[in-house]
Amino acid sequence: MTKNDPERSCIITREVKPKAELIRFVVAPDSRVVPDLAGRLPGRGIYVSASKLLVAEAIAKRAFSKAAKKQVEIPDGLLATLESLMARRVAEALSLARKAGQVTTGFEKVEAACKSGKVEALIHAADAGEDGVNKLSFYTGPTFGNLPRDLLSEVLGRENAVHAAVTHGPAAAFFIEEARRFTLFLD
Repeated sequence: MTKNDPERSCIITREVKPKAELIRFVVAPDSRVVPDLAGRLPGRGIYVSASKLLVAEAIAKRAFSKAAKKQVEIPDGLLATLESLMARRVAEALSLARKAGQVTTGFEKVEAACKSGKVEALIHAADAGEDGVNKLSFYTGPTFGNLPRDLLSEVLGRENAVHAAVTHGPAAAFFIEEARRFTLFLD
């Protein structure tokens, strides 16, 4: 984080954090609360720390209405929808990195890339075997293990994708930011 990174305050904890660690919501014209993961929807942003528990607390305590200074509607299944949207956004960031030629797949290739120092982030499927994860534990950079195997396989265009690495390049930073926020949300 640099000095010029924008910061916002969480409506639950009141902590000031970088926008990358928060989830932005806006109130739609029909008074429904809408997640704005890209941060581009019009309207005043309402920020909650990237945590499933804190979003649930914001819903339970009617914090969105308080922050919006009017009665708002919380859509049914907002937490599940948010988790799905966030997983999809991480998958899209990984897809962009793949299209940029910055993704290595397959255990042996991932291991070689990690040893060469070209890796920015390591990815394991959520159900990856402990032995494979342990064999790659020498990698000390950002590691993400929360994407479902079927989603990884779909994005990477491979059947049964378990391990992948994002290598140096312009798409790596975007992937890491989205994957970190998703990890914070799930923890």
